[in-house]
Order: sequence, then C-alpha cells, then structure tokens
Amino acid sequence: DPLLPEAHINIGNLLVLQGHAEEGTGHFHHALNLLPDSAPAHNGLGMALHTLGREAEAVRHYQRALAIDPRFVDASANMGDSMQEQGRIGEAAHCYRKALDLAPNDGLRFKLATLLPVIPGSTDEMLEWRDKFVRSMAELSRDGARLTDPVNEVGRANFYLAYHGLNNRELQTRTARLYEAACPSLLWQAPHCQQKTRHPGPIRVGFISKYLRQHSIGKTTRGLIARLDRKRFRVYALSLPPISEDELARFIRSHADEYVELPVALEAARQHIAKLELDVLFYQDIGMEPFTYFLAFARLAPVQCVSFGHPDTTGIRNMDYFISNDLFEIEDAQTHYSEKLFLLHDLGTLAYYHRPRLPDSLKKREAYGLPADAHLYICPQTLFKFHPDFDAMLGNILRADPDGRLVLIEGKFPHWGELLRQRFARTLPDVLGRVLWLPVQKGDDFINLLAVCDVMLDTPHFNGMNTSLEAFAAGTPVVTLPTLLQRGRHTFGMYAKMGIDDCIARDPQDYVKIAVQIGTDPSFRRSLRERILSANSVLFEDIRVIQEFERFFTEVVVVATELG
Repeated sequence: DPLLPEAHINIGNLLVLQGHAEEGTGHFHHALNLLPDSAPAHNGLGMALHTLGREAEAVRHYQRALAIDPRFVDASANMGDSMQEQGRIGEAAHCYRKALDLAPNDGLRFKLATLLPVIPGSTDEMLEWRDKFVRSMAELSRDGARLTDPVNEVGRANFYLAYHGLNNRELQTRTARLYEAACPSLLWQAPHCQQKTRHPGPIRVGFISKYLRQHSIGKTTRGLIARLDRKRFRVYALSLPPISEDELARFIRSHADEYVELPVALEAARQHIAKLELDVLFYQDIGMEPFTYFLAFARLAPVQCVSFGHPDTTGIRNMDYFISNDLFEIEDAQTHYSEKLFLLHDLGTLAYYHRPRLPDSLKKREAYGLPADAHLYICPQTLFKFHPDFDAMLGNILRADPDGRLVLIEGKFPHWGELLRQRFARTLPDVLGRVLWLPVQKGDDFINLLAVCDVMLDTPHFNGMNTSLEAFAAGTPVVTLPTLLQRGRHTFGMYAKMGIDDCIARDPQDYVKIAVQIGTDPSFRRSLRERILSANSVLFEDIRVIQEFERFFTEVVVVATELG
C-alpha cells in the first residue's frame, strides 16, 4: 500500500542493506511525508545518508528520531557511527554509551572498544587511544563477548591503526582472534578447499573489493585484471555494492572473464564465492571497510592473499600471504606481518599502473587562488595521513623559506580540517598564516595542481601511492622520508627503481633541507623535473609487474596443491 509509511520504511531499509541507499532515501522521504513524526523513518533515512557519506544530514535525522523516541537504541548507535566518521570521537562514545545503557549488547561494546581518532591531537593522545583499544579488547575477551553478525553489529575494521606509524602485527592478531572467539562462524570453509586435488585448467584467480571503480583501488587493480595471461589464468572480478558504472568500473567489468556482484550478507557472499571454486582469492584491500575484513576470516580458496591496497597486516589466520616488493621492504620485514611475506622482485610499484594523462593545456596556479610568485609545497594527502610527528617538519620548512606556502586539500568532512587546524595552531602557530587550504580536486584538476606546485611533500608514516605516481607523471619532485614499514617506503621504492636518490631524506632535518632546496633553487628543481620525466617510464605499464604476479600465483598454487 503506497499510503502505508511502514511499507516505505521496510522497502527503504531493504534497499540500504542491498547497497541501493540513494534509492532508499526516496522511500524514507515518502514515509516522512505520510508520517512526519516517524522515528523509524528518520532513523532509516539517517542510515541511508550515512551510507552515502552525508554524515551531517544523517546526524540531523538521528537527532530527530531521538527527539521523538529518546529510548530508540538503534538511532543512538547509528548516530555514534556518523559521529565517528566525522572524527567526533567524544560524541561517538557518548552515543554508544547511551545505547548501551538502554540495551546492553556486545556489538556496542566492540564499537566503543575500537574507537580511534581520525586526526590525533598529538602522538601521546594517539598512543593513549591505542592503549585503550588494547585494554578494551582484553576486557571483551575475558567476558566471553559474542557476536552473530559482526558486519552490522560492529560495522568497522581497524582502519586507522595503519596511520600510527607502528607495527600492528600483535594488535591485529589479537583482535582477529577475539573476533574468531566471539563469532566462530566467521571461520567457515568452502567445500573445495578441503579437497586434495584442484580442478584441471587455468588457475582461477578472484580479485575482490568494494572499490573496483573510480577509486585508488580500482586504479591499482585494473591493469592486473586486464593483463594476466589467459592461457594460464581465469580472472574473476568480485565486486560489492554499491555497484558503480563509471569508466573504470566498466573497464574492469569488460576485462574480467567473469564479473560477479556479491550479495551483502556474509553467509550468502561466502556461498556465492565458494561455488566459483577459486584457486586464489586476492583481496585488493582489507581494513578499509568491514565487509571484506570479516569475509576474509573464512577459507574461500586454497590460497588467500592481500597486498598494498591498505598496507597493513590483517592478523587473520586464513590470510596466507601478504604480497610485497623487495624495493618496499627492509630485511626483517616478515616481523611486520601475520601472513607469510612474499616478495616480488625489483618493481617500482605493485600495480600495472596506467600512465596518468596530463591536461593538454595546464591551468596556472592562480586559477586555484594560489600566489604566482610563492614557493609552493603541496601535501595533497587525505588528512588522516598527517601523523603528529609530521607537524614539526612542515613548520620548519615554512620557517626556513619565508616565501614558502604549504598547500593542503580539505578533508572528506569539514571536521577533519577543523581538527588538523586546531593541532597546527598548537604545533606551528607562527607560520599558520602560510598554510593554504584548497577544496577537493578531482581528475585533471588534481594532476594539474601537482604540476604547478614546486615540490610535493610525502607523508612519512603512510606514503602516497597513486599520488606519488601522479606527481612523477607530472615531473613534480616528491620529498620522502622512508620508515621501517612498507606503507612508509612506497615513494622510496619508486625512486630506487628510477635511480634517483636526491629527494630521499635520512631524517626529519634532512627532509626539511631537501624540501627547501627544491623549493628555493629553480635550477635544482628544473634538473630534478627533467630527470624524473626522463626516468618515470619504469613506473608505468611495466609488464614485469604482471609477470611477477603470475610467478606468485603459480608458485603458491603449486605449494597449496602439494600440501593438499
């Protein structure tokens, strides 16, 4: 009945669960037109908006639902999720505690336990939150916490741990073991994984991600899907809703041997994948969103692996290999991974990366509102990559170059930028006036911006990957300070492959010195640009990337077959 608000609410909720949040909003609006004071309709609309990343709007509807029904547990918990996304961690914790007071359950306890700041106010604050994480998870373990549907009950992976600049192996492993104990069904096994022989024919490789579209993951995945030798491999692209139809998504769909749209329930997705009888299931990212994180606990292929999409160890017992590159790792790097580390050889990047195209005609820096005669130091990374340790380097660059300007990009949510501005006001107050903020730039505007700046500053503890490749395509020098972990060595590896070491710093002081020399010395900067443009071909569309992944897939399938 189109006049029943309950019917529209039910349809809206179903659409959100199926990955069609935009369509779901229409049904919730229809329900509210019929019944403006419907708390479930406001809550459902909030969930749809949250799924679409429209968090401020979502919060307004959760607040309206709670004004109507102050004891509405789901609305309080959902508002906590939206607050967490925006980096409002204190408000998120308050919402979760309120929901817990109304209806105690272990899912809410996990939400509280795994809260981490998006933009830490200091290194000490970051470490305090990590300690709280450890203590809270230990308490859940002692209490024998239980979950039935962790994707919806917890609703997050340990995403922000990767940005702390620390080895997360022990913490990730402990967390994964706790989830196993809380929800043993996560360890489900596909029937074909218990067989001693594999099916005849090409090796079946499945590439799985929610981001097989216009996204950093899509950019780094498409080449491998398209170029694997079809005489030896059959390629499956496993995509999660919402399914996109952008150009990159269409490329991946057209180049996979099979394109599979997975259902959004764990049990149904496991069954769907099991029927494919894959030899290798290659997660393009684990930790960026909850569904693939919890799906990865199951044994769905004899070989399961992950790589640099979200470059942190998973701690998950059924994740067999972490694929990396000898140019990205230190000698004892295995200690960073719960998975077996498999090193590809002598690659500038772990992606068959299509060369980014520069606009035919570059816009001048004034088109962005940037000063024509200043030295522009751009750091275009997402704001949660700005570790508190980085602030001193940024401040010292501006102090050493009075004509310098630091160019940053606003965050996904306004509050992220507010948090970083507040931190800068404490850590670099004397040069804060020379920090320039630009709105999010996309496509040609982004790479154009990189091209008209003098130097790009790499975030030390979690480097750029796509961003560094785009900067090098434009010839823009990138200053980098390699750390011990892979995610702090991507740009170092690219430079090593190009045979350029001028921009690789030994320590924070050297980082500042190199950046300022590039920013203030036009001839040095021009020479670097020429050398980068001359050498950068080794980073793009390198067939050896394909060959090295083919070597990996072949070797590990042989090992898995021998082990039975």
